[in-house]
Amino acid sequence: MKRFLFLPLWLILCCYCCICNAQTSLPTNAIKIGKCVVRGKVPAMLAMKSSLTVVCNNFFVSNADIYDLSIDAEGNVSGEIPLHSLYAHAGVVLNVDDTQEKEVVLLSQNDTLRVWVDNQKNLKAEGARCSSVFNCYDWQTFVFDYDRYLPRKESRVIAKFPVKKISGYPSGTTAEDRKILVNKLKIHYYASMLDEMQVRKVIPPISAYAFLSDIVFDDKILYASPGTVELFYFLLLDKSLKIANIGDTPIPEWKEKLRRRLAKIPYKPNELFCDLMAFSNYYFQLVNGEPLTAQQLQNIHTGFSSGEWDKLLLLYHEQEVKTQARSGHFVNCAEKGQPQTLEEILAQHKGKPVIVDFWYGACGPCAVMSKLLYKVLAEEGFENVELLDMTSPSLTRVEDWKYMKGKQGGWHYMLKDAELERIMKQQQAEGFPTLMFYDKSHQLVKIKVGQMSEEELRQSLNIIR
Repeated sequence: MKRFLFLPLWLILCCYCCICNAQTSLPTNAIKIGKCVVRGKVPAMLAMKSSLTVVCNNFFVSNADIYDLSIDAEGNVSGEIPLHSLYAHAGVVLNVDDTQEKEVVLLSQNDTLRVWVDNQKNLKAEGARCSSVFNCYDWQTFVFDYDRYLPRKESRVIAKFPVKKISGYPSGTTAEDRKILVNKLKIHYYASMLDEMQVRKVIPPISAYAFLSDIVFDDKILYASPGTVELFYFLLLDKSLKIANIGDTPIPEWKEKLRRRLAKIPYKPNELFCDLMAFSNYYFQLVNGEPLTAQQLQNIHTGFSSGEWDKLLLLYHEQEVKTQARSGHFVNCAEKGQPQTLEEILAQHKGKPVIVDFWYGACGPCAVMSKLLYKVLAEEGFENVELLDMTSPSLTRVEDWKYMKGKQGGWHYMLKDAELERIMKQQQAEGFPTLMFYDKSHQLVKIKVGQMSEEELRQSLNIIR
């Protein structure tokens, strides 16, 4: 489903432990386009055996980005990570021989991420300074536990968030921390209620959206706020609110119409809320595979009142244009006349090197790996490599398959369950994603279960191209 596209990759990062070490108050956030510099040290004896990767989840992005760090012969670590917002969560992954260490940090623009590895292969990473509440992953568990506050009875009314029932705050939280956490809980809570009503096909009255006054829309919601994307998704698509699609309408004009519409709730939005709604409208257009029009590109440069939303949209627009350069093809093997086996599929791509990517819909690492594949395959020298991604009905529903792959390039195959099971058993592959690399004569050169770093992927492609 569309609304679940944004969640899995965030959950990838939530499985790590956060180690932000300072006790300063939470900084004010602002959307910007910048970078974080990486510096660090690996023992020289491990330098050539080690690889360091950063998995970065910026604000308002549906997929995480993967960046390989450079390690020279003396063990000096260096790199730069582009950031789409002032702060972003990142998982730092160390691979040495067959072992793997992981740490999660908070990245900040114009800051330096410090990474150390000792002789015992222990990894330590230090990111941006942040509030005491973010010193461990308890806050993430706390926020994602919003479902316990949901009403037990089905209703057409969106119940106000029960603040008085909140318990189990992470240890060491300050009064300011608690305000931020409660706001995050509210965002999750209300988005979940809207989700539930959509599943039950219940259209709430416009007055039900009075809950918007219960949420604080300020810069701090842009800082580590999972759930924000889903909330705006429901607001824009809700049939009772009837918020017009922005199309080519100038942003100030569209925001004025938005204010008049929300006044019927009644709700008086601040400027940041209006900017977020306009940004979300463009963003979901791009997610659905529609690049911005010439008029929209002109509108975004003058229509926003806060942050650098125009630069962020331009970045996503350019990414979508590049993605569409490789046209996609959908093949459901259950349909008459379609290939039934992997061997039959490979025969249709005779004379070309091939990557087969086995994935399923709820697999966060699969989505991360998919994005990396498109990124690397778009580079010069890999144009002749065919990407064949494969799933099956028991792993991914057909409607979700077509939405999630959208207009992505390559060939998208929906195998029969028995065929996918046969292939995985034959190759002794026990996890997802599973990548199979074939050369031009379709000899199997390599199999990889799980995520690959960007450098490892390039090396594998160089072998088969």
